[in-house]
Amino acid sequence: PEELAIMEVGNCRAVLKELEKLDPQYGMSGVQNVWVVKAANSSKGVGIRLLDRLPQAQDCRCSGRVVQKYVEAPLLIKRRKFDIRCWVLVTDWNPLSVWFYEDCLLRFCSDFWDLTHIDNRYAHLSNVSVNKGRE
Repeated sequence: PEELAIMEVGNCRAVLKELEKLDPQYGMSGVQNVWVVKAANSSKGVGIRLLDRLPQAQDCRCSGRVVQKYVEAPLLIKRRKFDIRCWVLVTDWNPLSVWFYEDCLLRFCSDFWDLTHIDNRYAHLSNVSVNKGRE
């Protein structure tokens, strides 16, 4: 029985290694199964929730909401999650012509990022409207 368990662990590790080769975002996906649910027609962080139960996220799919996998291993600056807003204009597809606006906007979360507290909007949402009143 112990040898069989060791073999199974080895098989599981081999499968995970294969998945890592196939999924370029494997390292960001995480293991806590966190999902972002947001209204398809909203802005300013209104109606955004993080869920850690797949059935809850699946229940939201048909209610005019967008459901996407949360990046559980985001890039951080000084322990804070951030996003980069940049603007581009595509003027042609063939050949591809893209104009990049020089100025970008970095938006930071007010609180330190911590995946153990998914209900803390100030640690997970970098929307200016969410964070502007936070001390």
